[in-house]
Amino acid sequence: MDATLFAQIDKQIHHAASKFKTLQVAIDAPSLQLQYALKSEQRFHSASAGKLMTSVLIMRAVERGKTTLETKVTSILGTRRVEGLFLYKGIDYATKVTLEHLLSHTSGVNDYFAGKSNVKPTFVKSLLTNSNHFFTPDELIAYTRDHQSAVGRPNEKFFYSDTGYVLLGLVIETLYGKSFATVLKEELFTPLKMTNSCLCFYDEMFDADALAPLRVEGVDVHTFKSLSCDFSGGGLSTTAHDLSLFLRAMAQGALLTEYSLIQMRRFEHKFHLGMFYGLGLMQLRFEKFFFLLRGLPRLEGHLGVTGVHAWYDPQTFDTYVLNVGDTRDVPRSFRLLIKLVDMVKKAHKKSTHSTPQS
Repeated sequence: MDATLFAQIDKQIHHAASKFKTLQVAIDAPSLQLQYALKSEQRFHSASAGKLMTSVLIMRAVERGKTTLETKVTSILGTRRVEGLFLYKGIDYATKVTLEHLLSHTSGVNDYFAGKSNVKPTFVKSLLTNSNHFFTPDELIAYTRDHQSAVGRPNEKFFYSDTGYVLLGLVIETLYGKSFATVLKEELFTPLKMTNSCLCFYDEMFDADALAPLRVEGVDVHTFKSLSCDFSGGGLSTTAHDLSLFLRAMAQGALLTEYSLIQMRRFEHKFHLGMFYGLGLMQLRFEKFFFLLRGLPRLEGHLGVTGVHAWYDPQTFDTYVLNVGDTRDVPRSFRLLIKLVDMVKKAHKKSTHSTPQS
């Protein structure tokens, strides 16, 4: 292991830890024999980083012949459950929506969490003020049906939608014939030895009190029952160590075939500046943040709105997991990530240029 690199990362992490309200870290660079961890066994809420698991489970179902990406959602869930979700300018497009549309956020369905609605307060304000309310998946879908409108026709535009991913969770339950929590455990958590991961509120091992602080608009919600609003859109209790295990398996092709990964890696849609979206998978292009960052690797994985970073480098299999647990600290979390990735990149360059002694 490069002791200098470890010391540099350790110094940077501990400096950052004094600035963030909470911080968990797991960095793994196999070819550099680097493993770095800070509170990597501390449980936290995954936020949308959990969408990685949802998308992998759909792709596994495709690989096993249970369905296809072109399969219509109504052929799995029926028409009643999706009624009104895809009504755009007087035309109901529900029977046109495919699993691929949901995975890529191009179905046209709105987003209960952050999309515009016809009621006040907003959904986020509601979960903050009604902390003891338990949201079922069907209730989340009903919110979009009753209070929101579709944003476009299927495959017309990219619009990030948690509603779409809740539908995917219900699709998974139908295809596998088991609860979403059980499928997660049997397909991913147990085989990968992710012993501290589970679906919040749906698994007997879930303990809200054990979660790290989770601040949404300045309010710590980690013990709120209303945190049940995520489900298959990212409602996992996990750790930096467990996410690192998942990312390593994904990067090394242990979860999906190469063909499935190629499909997921079609990063055709711009999510935010420097962030592009495929099928349940994001890509970071640091050079789009700032031109001087050109040369940093293009990481793949997913971001969570509370500052959960779950990324891997498809070239080196390096993995980076960070959690800062605060919607207001996401910009600073990116600055930390960039510093860490740059350190590892320089260590790779140094390792490549060093000549072994004969």
